[in-house]
Amino acid sequence: ALDGLDRWPDRVRLMQANWIGKSEGAEVTFGLTSEAPDGSSGITVFTTRPDTLYGASFIAIAANHPLAVSIAEKDMDAEAFLAECASLGTSEAAVETAEKRGYDTGLKVRHPLVEGHDLPVYIANFVLMEYGTGAIFGCPAHDQRDLDFANAYDLPVLPVVLPDGEDPAGFTVSDTAYTG
Repeated sequence: ALDGLDRWPDRVRLMQANWIGKSEGAEVTFGLTSEAPDGSSGITVFTTRPDTLYGASFIAIAANHPLAVSIAEKDMDAEAFLAECASLGTSEAAVETAEKRGYDTGLKVRHPLVEGHDLPVYIANFVLMEYGTGAIFGCPAHDQRDLDFANAYDLPVLPVVLPDGEDPAGFTVSDTAYTG
């Protein structure tokens, strides 16, 4: 259906692909532990894998997410990172092949299921505003992109889905996410 849109900008094609191929899933809101520059009290993410929520170790928002934009208005380093993301391009191919980079906003959110487990909030070059809510929870043990990011920023990897017959005490993920 998108084959006839070859002269349309990549951004429009991506929005159409995500609308046409709308995913089934759930929205989850992570409450912020402190006040955000835009006055928001939480970050809502869309996930097709709510079964991996217990393995969340970070939140990542798109560079053009309203929260990212408001942070960049007061933070020159964040502003520079947003400019870097804008130069990357928004095609799926550009985002998928680029090195996974992020900017630690200094904000934290409360895990909605694990009391006392706060997650850092990053602006990330691989999260697209055109998909879902423009925010994701990173589950490095079960998503390769999230694992690459977690390894780059020394974030925890918490497996919650195991291969059949695997001993939870001995199961680890280091280079390849378990997506089963």
